[in-house]
Amino acid sequence: MASSSPERWRGILYLVAGVLLLVVQGIRFSGFYADWQAGRLDSTRVVISMMGLVAAMFLLRTGWRLRRNSDQNDMID
Repeated sequence: MASSSPERWRGILYLVAGVLLLVVQGIRFSGFYADWQAGRLDSTRVVISMMGLVAAMFLLRTGWRLRRNSDQNDMID
């Protein structure tokens, strides 16, 4: 059965947020590579970026689950 309209829109918002966060992290990785080559990369920036990637994956997973199966929604609420 299809998701109800509010859950479908909430799922879309989670998917968009996850994709945008992945794009931002992808853009930042080119700067990380340049800093790594120059020897200026510190572990704090790497850890925070990895946390951003984990958050993006969680947003994508949550958005996908909200769009696909609203009757078995155990992700939020």
